[in-house]
Amino acid sequence: MNSYEWRFVGGHLALDLANTVAWRLDPARTVDRLGSADLLADWFRAATGLTADADAGVLRRVRALRTAATRLVDAHLDGAADRGSARAVFDAWRAALDRAVPGDRLPLAETASGAIEDHLALAVAELLRRPDPAALRRCDGDGCGWLFLDTTRNHSRRWCDSADCGNRARVRAYTSRRRERA
Repeated sequence: MNSYEWRFVGGHLALDLANTVAWRLDPARTVDRLGSADLLADWFRAATGLTADADAGVLRRVRALRTAATRLVDAHLDGAADRGSARAVFDAWRAALDRAVPGDRLPLAETASGAIEDHLALAVAELLRRPDPAALRRCDGDGCGWLFLDTTRNHSRRWCDSADCGNRARVRAYTSRRRERA
């Protein structure tokens, strides 16, 4: 049983997968929330409403996909390219399509353990082929690094969660202003 309450702030399954690494920009606080195959299956159920099995191999491949997807989004946000990560995502997407069952709405593997990696590979590919990736953002919170789609009208969202990283930033700014006055 997972005692962690999963949070989904990315606005897209692929971004929520990337966000299973908490505090990824602060090595002293980084936490991988997918520490076991059981946790992966629990996260997948919470994220999609679908139930599928996971084993050590699926966990390893999903973590590799997560790393590649995160690096690709970071590269995009930094105005760079990452061909190695692009190749890894393409290979995962292609493998998911190769295992697809004709007529299925969502291509899933014949074995339940492959369903998770295939579903996520398709989600990552779908995110990366969006016609307008301008809505992709990285949280401005110190060390956070969570990724999200900014769907606000004026595209001004700065934090993964206004009540979390946003609140910490406001408290820091308030404290700083108070110190300057003192």
